[in-house]
Amino acid sequence: MGKAEARSRGRGGGGGGGGASGNPGKIFVGGLPRDTTDATFVRHFGQYGEIVDSVIMKDRHTSQPRGFGFITYSDPAVVDKVIEDNHVINGKQVEIKRTIPKGSVQSSSKDFKTKKIFVGGLPSTLTEDEFKSFFARYGTVVDHQIMFDHETKRSRGFGFIVFASEQVVDDLSAYDSGSRDH
Repeated sequence: MGKAEARSRGRGGGGGGGGASGNPGKIFVGGLPRDTTDATFVRHFGQYGEIVDSVIMKDRHTSQPRGFGFITYSDPAVVDKVIEDNHVINGKQVEIKRTIPKGSVQSSSKDFKTKKIFVGGLPSTLTEDEFKSFFARYGTVVDHQIMFDHETKRSRGFGFIVFASEQVVDDLSAYDSGSRDH
């Protein structure tokens, strides 16, 4: 693990761990195989440019990887190329998304409209029906999915909700920007 930390300068110290911290060079990497090491993660994405921070998110109780992480590049221009390419790590295709800086969701929501939201931090015991029911109180849910590990069949701790209306997502984003304790 020492190599990965040295190559990903800034881990753990003032660099920005998991979430979108306002850095335009930061990407979300989802669908990571559980056996992905920090070194493999950094080596794969390091092909595109200098990495200033990297983290594979782990379950706080078991310390097992949760199947997603974040990479931050020193040059934000690299992100476009990373997003355009397909990525296979340890034989599994992973999903790359640009992070949206916290606090800018409201201001950018005029330009960026979506009906789909990412929901992280889901308890492993949450069912699909409970997931849908919770968000149905905010608007009509047209699709929902909790992401599960294909091998263990356990929840990966995150999922997606698709609403019938972009306005619901705008309203939730405005609510989210105002309070992080819900």
